[in-house]
Amino acid sequence: MKYLSALFVAFVAVQVVAQQPAPSATPAAATEIDGGAPAYLRPETAEQRAARVGPVDPGLNPDPKQAFYRYGKRYHIEKYDNRWVVMTGGDPGWARPYGFANIYKEIYQKNDKFTWFWFEDKDEAAQEIANAAATPSAAAPWSDLQLKYFKSVRAEFSPLTPQDSGRTVSFVESSEGLPKEGSWRNTLAIADMNGDGFADIIAPPERAGTNSPAIFLGDGKGHWKFWQGVKWPHGLNYGSVVAADFNKDGKMDLAFGVHLDGVHVFLGDGKGNFTDASDGLPRDYPTRRILVTDVDRDGYPDVVTISEGPTAIATSATNGNYAKLRVYLNRDGAKSWTGMNVAETTRQFGGDWLALGNFNGDAYPDFVAGSVYYGSSDILYLSNGAKKWNFGGDTEGVVVPALSYFFANTTGKFSSKKLDDAVVSYFRQWPSQLEANIVPKPAVENVVGIDRISFAGGKAKRTSIMRWDGKRPVAAMGTGDFDGDGNMDIVFLRYDPLEFVLLLGDGKGGFTLAKTTGLVPASNATYDLQVADVNGDGRPDIIIGYEAAGNTTLGARDGSIHVFLNTGVQPAKK
Repeated sequence: MKYLSALFVAFVAVQVVAQQPAPSATPAAATEIDGGAPAYLRPETAEQRAARVGPVDPGLNPDPKQAFYRYGKRYHIEKYDNRWVVMTGGDPGWARPYGFANIYKEIYQKNDKFTWFWFEDKDEAAQEIANAAATPSAAAPWSDLQLKYFKSVRAEFSPLTPQDSGRTVSFVESSEGLPKEGSWRNTLAIADMNGDGFADIIAPPERAGTNSPAIFLGDGKGHWKFWQGVKWPHGLNYGSVVAADFNKDGKMDLAFGVHLDGVHVFLGDGKGNFTDASDGLPRDYPTRRILVTDVDRDGYPDVVTISEGPTAIATSATNGNYAKLRVYLNRDGAKSWTGMNVAETTRQFGGDWLALGNFNGDAYPDFVAGSVYYGSSDILYLSNGAKKWNFGGDTEGVVVPALSYFFANTTGKFSSKKLDDAVVSYFRQWPSQLEANIVPKPAVENVVGIDRISFAGGKAKRTSIMRWDGKRPVAAMGTGDFDGDGNMDIVFLRYDPLEFVLLLGDGKGGFTLAKTTGLVPASNATYDLQVADVNGDGRPDIIIGYEAAGNTTLGARDGSIHVFLNTGVQPAKK
């Protein structure tokens, strides 16, 4: 099975993000193309178009298998659904084909539903090897191991819905004073920043907005007020934020995971004044997700960070010095920080999601990561004593299946009172090149779902919780006892259809589907949600931020932050 795993990851080296279904090789009339007649971003003369596309015009509906030569390089063109595309804040001719993966490609054309992108075939030999591996032929058939794997996982390409719980949990929005515009991503934090005993909301800097974080002070009743006059030591790019008392002075401090930069720690005095305490933290480790925990159990909180994935800049992570998952140990009350790898440097994963738990029962934290590397299953890491971790997954695709991307995750005691389970969301694609006469097509070829991974008896086991036909993954997930029965539940936001989903746990690893009232989702992209009791009533509430749906540099400002207070289980109707 090592060959199977290696083949899937080798394919990722060329194709990192999810490809849309291949368009027809026969050019269609503009009126027949779904989404209308495609065009470039601005009007072009024939001469301008020829200069942009090269000597052979790809036409209205180019074949993704056809090679085009321009600027002395070889390219092919792929089509992506506009719901996934995120425009860059720089050159408008470039965008992220798949918004959750930090990869920018040049735009060939757009219409109302799709955007076509140029993909450079940098190494034709490597491209041909990958194509041969991904497209079986008489010279390179599917191996017996691969076919066995496809047959074993085929049943999971089908919808799965938990039984109805018969319960309804009510929420009421309580977002007065929170921003109704902007671009709020990736991860918020909840903490009492001014020492008044009430939970506050901390947001990292907006994407393409100001370079300052924002703190919204809570009054314990669900109302919020922007904290004016906060003094930050310097500006930051967007990313994630966590709160902790790093120097143990009784005042809350903040750590930031900064896009295309690294990790920063600001120490607070409880009065809105912050000082930098980042000696030893990286400035060449792109990350948009960090966690805080006492990794070495010395009594001081440390920082855990995951690489955001492939980026356009050279970093210590891409050069092989840093692993995709690292910890930074707090030394001398945040006077300095010491970094070390959690994963091996050869492990290929990364993204905007990371959670910690206790999977093996020892005193040290374990981790589950997300990954925007298609086919990579390197997402589980279990402690092996102090400051040591082992890869906790498998190479057979049983615990962490291949054919997947991994997105939002969480942990909790869903099946055991002693050990945490990891709950992982994914987007999975059936290989379109696999002929139906070899392995029959599954019920659906694109599936989004939620799996639970348990670790009882020292052996990881995966159990499917929920699956549906879709392409847009779950990007926001949290855990809490929402119905007050003493068992941990799961809440997440999905897009197909657009809704919050609340799964009630039974404490034995099972889940039933609850109805909710008052939870109003937005269609904008989000990367996380927080679960915390912000009004002190003993019930877990939901806090979520959304980024702007369009190009922020062109004025898109429709992002927002929302709080939904849990008002409890509705009485059963008589």
